[in-house]
Amino acid sequence: MALFARVADIVPEVVPADGVCGLTLDPATLLHTGGFHHRGVPHSHLPRLLQIEYGEEDVNQFPGLVRTGGTAAGLWQATGHRPHSSSRYRDVYRPAGMGDEMRVLLRTGHTVWGALVLHRGGDRAPFGGGEITALATLAPSVAQALRAAYLRHDVAAADCELPTAPGLLLFHPGGELDRATPAGHLWLEQLDAAGAQSAPLPQPVLHAAGRARATGDASLRMRSRNGPWVSVTATRMGAEGAVAVMVQPSSPQHVIGILMEAYGLTPREQQVAQLVTYGMSDTDISRRLGISPHTVRDHLKKVFDKTGANSRGRLLQLLYFSHYQPDVDNGRTMGRRGWFHSAQV
Repeated sequence: MALFARVADIVPEVVPADGVCGLTLDPATLLHTGGFHHRGVPHSHLPRLLQIEYGEEDVNQFPGLVRTGGTAAGLWQATGHRPHSSSRYRDVYRPAGMGDEMRVLLRTGHTVWGALVLHRGGDRAPFGGGEITALATLAPSVAQALRAAYLRHDVAAADCELPTAPGLLLFHPGGELDRATPAGHLWLEQLDAAGAQSAPLPQPVLHAAGRARATGDASLRMRSRNGPWVSVTATRMGAEGAVAVMVQPSSPQHVIGILMEAYGLTPREQQVAQLVTYGMSDTDISRRLGISPHTVRDHLKKVFDKTGANSRGRLLQLLYFSHYQPDVDNGRTMGRRGWFHSAQV
């Protein structure tokens, strides 16, 4: 992602680091959906890192940072300068010749859009309190830019070709890919995140499989390499830890929530906007939500201001059709469940 590439150039000028990674996260699940990696964790250590992230307790895991309301935290700092108490340091970073790690959440309000992860070599001093504060101060500006990236309409070029069939990937208990359907191999090419092309498999697929192996199931929404939205769903099969991963185009219903968050709509504004897309009148919405028609109109005005829409029809276009225009242009029709069918069907 170009944004993270620019951030990776700027961050070392603020806080010296030997490695900088920028991650996009699904706001609903906090699963890794892509990003930029410069001298991050070696791929050979990734299976153990995924085990720790999704199956064990450790310091500064993303859900924990979100719960505590923190923005930036260092591993050395969080362990009281006893890094060996962290299994992530003990089993991954130290064997890889790495030292301290800093994690920085990129969020606007209560919504997390991504994270920065900084590393220092094993022979370098850990991140200091002032450096951690400096990155926490920088984070909101990066978060705003990252949120705006979710609203790009131009990335989904009308001539991009996505697989029309869901792709199935089967993973061994140890995390290796066992086999995949032909559509599954095509989807792997689409999910190859910028900055991580040297990885044996796309990071989002590995992270979804890693969480499913630990918890039973996992899902995420992300943009494919060409732009359109994709849903990745993983399920553990049996006690041994084999995992099945399904990849398919996201339906508009699966994406509208993340788009409304990206526009900065409040929970009540999201409710009003959703009901507007159902074709409900101000009076109908008033009855459904138990608020006055005047209040409905106030919320709708704020929705229009934040999205740039000037009518109900334009709002519907922004939340649904602008992000799916390539499907329409390619002759695909939407079925009853909100999925676009192939033009050949």
